[in-house]
Amino acid sequence: MEGAATIDFSAFITALTKAITVEQVLGVLASVIGVGMIFFLMWLGVRRAVRSFTTAVSTGRIRI
Repeated sequence: MEGAATIDFSAFITALTKAITVEQVLGVLASVIGVGMIFFLMWLGVRRAVRSFTTAVSTGRIRI
């Protein structure tokens, strides 16, 4: 292709690698995993509560 311009991203990449550290990336990943685990466990708890409630209503007995 004639006239195709190339863009040099080396300055941007250098500035980005100096601004973001490995510790920051690991901290963000740990936070995301922690919040994800909380939502997963909450989802399991809600499922169990709904199942227990519907069983209690249909059979007339509460089981824990």
